[in-house]
Amino acid sequence: MAKERNIQQFLKPQRGRVRQGYFTPQNPDKYKGDSSAVIYRSSWELKFLQYCDNNDKVLEYAAEPLGIPYANPLNNKTSMYWIDCYMKTLNTDGSNTEWLIEVKPNKFLTPPAEPKRLTEKQVRAFAKHAKAYAVNSAKFAAARVYAAQHKMKFGIITENFLFNKV
Repeated sequence: MAKERNIQQFLKPQRGRVRQGYFTPQNPDKYKGDSSAVIYRSSWELKFLQYCDNNDKVLEYAAEPLGIPYANPLNNKTSMYWIDCYMKTLNTDGSNTEWLIEVKPNKFLTPPAEPKRLTEKQVRAFAKHAKAYAVNSAKFAAARVYAAQHKMKFGIITENFLFNKV
C-alpha cells in the first residue's frame, strides 16, 4: 500500500504553464488500469483520452502505461521514455491493432531550422529545439523497436489529428 502511495505521488500532475490533471473516463470499463487515477499532462493528451473514451472503435486504452528504455543522446545514458497512451482498436475486418501513442506538436517532429539572425534569443531557441529533436528521435526509435517486438504499432498524434486539420 505504501508503494502505491509513493507511485501516486510520483505520478501527480505537475504545476506549471501546461494544463495537467486527472481524467475521469465516462466508460471506465474501456480503461486498462486504475480508472480513478488517469493522468493527463497536457490539454492535447486530455483531448486524446476523451477521443479514446468516446470512440467505439477504441476497445481499450491506458495513459502512461509503460516505460521504454532508450539511449539518451545528450548524456550517453540509458533513460526511460514513458509512452503517452496505449490503445487497442477494432479494424474494419474485425481484427484488433494495439498502438503505442505519443501526443506531440508537429513542430517537435522536424529538425530545427538554422536561425536567420544570430541573436542570443534565436540561438538559445535553436539549441533548445535541437536538443528536444535529438531526444525525441531517440525515444521514437526505441518505441518503434519495442512496438515491432510486441506486434504493436507506434503512432504520433499531432494537432492535425486532434483539431481535424487533415
